[in-house]
Amino acid sequence: MDVLTFSELMTGLLSVIGTGILLLLATSRSPKPLHDEIARRVEHSIALLDTCKDSRSR
Repeated sequence: MDVLTFSELMTGLLSVIGTGILLLLATSRSPKPLHDEIARRVEHSIALLDTCKDSRSR
């Protein structure tokens, strides 16, 4: 069995902590505001992609 280096151990620990924080944030919101936020971000991303596509075609 290989021994983990300190940096690998810290990376794994930070990944677990980050995942836990994201799960807590996602589950602490009520479904309607979360849905609205996701929809807003998707619309914003689509608008940005359209802007990039328009600037490329010029």
